[in-house]
Amino acid sequence: MSEHRRKSLRSFYCEEALWKALEQQSQEQDASMDQLLNDALRAFLEGASAGAPPAASPQAPVPAPAPPPAAPEAPPEAPPRPRADAELPSSGALRGGADHRTLERIPAVKPAGRAPTLTPPPPPAVKPPAPPPPSPSGAQPAVDASGKPRLFIQFDGQTYTVEKEKFIIGRGTQGTDLTIRDGNVSRKHAAVIFHTGNFYLQDMGSTNGIEFQGSRIDTKRVEDGDIFHICDHELRFSFQP
Repeated sequence: MSEHRRKSLRSFYCEEALWKALEQQSQEQDASMDQLLNDALRAFLEGASAGAPPAASPQAPVPAPAPPPAAPEAPPEAPPRPRADAELPSSGALRGGADHRTLERIPAVKPAGRAPTLTPPPPPAVKPPAPPPPSPSGAQPAVDASGKPRLFIQFDGQTYTVEKEKFIIGRGTQGTDLTIRDGNVSRKHAAVIFHTGNFYLQDMGSTNGIEFQGSRIDTKRVEDGDIFHICDHELRFSFQP
């Protein structure tokens, strides 16, 4: 290869519209990008040496780039903003490199803008917990000295007061708060549990279960006047002694 045909890698800043137009010509003419650029530079130099404006290469015509979008008008008091490419080196500033057939395109560096200030959203409003619904009969639970509601169970002519968070009912004499002496009743048959301002009667995995209004239940919130059956034994619950 002759010296004047020898090619070397060069880098330069190119307008985006010109580069896209050159890529389109390369695809339409089935020619490489470096071939089109070399033809364009050769035509420019030949025209400049002849004193005439450069003519487009017959092999690689480069269409005129589309005009950039008009920038919005700045306020009268604001000074005109400098163009982003004003500080970039001209296209004539070339950088030497090793012999290569590809072109290195360096995009223009845009100045970093200020990061937007993010305002955290206000915290969600916390709604107070809803009070427990009143008993269907209208009776309100009695409360002890600490303000905790109390529940009363009438069984076998006696009244038992539920004053703890877990009140055990069963056949066993140890670990139970209400003892039912019946072989069909499990040792720990049921429990009255106080939770979030309400009392609940819960089956503790007994053999014969708990019945309310003829149906077997696992857990039910206790209302004033409720009557539950454990085997053949009736337990009446109320909020007033």
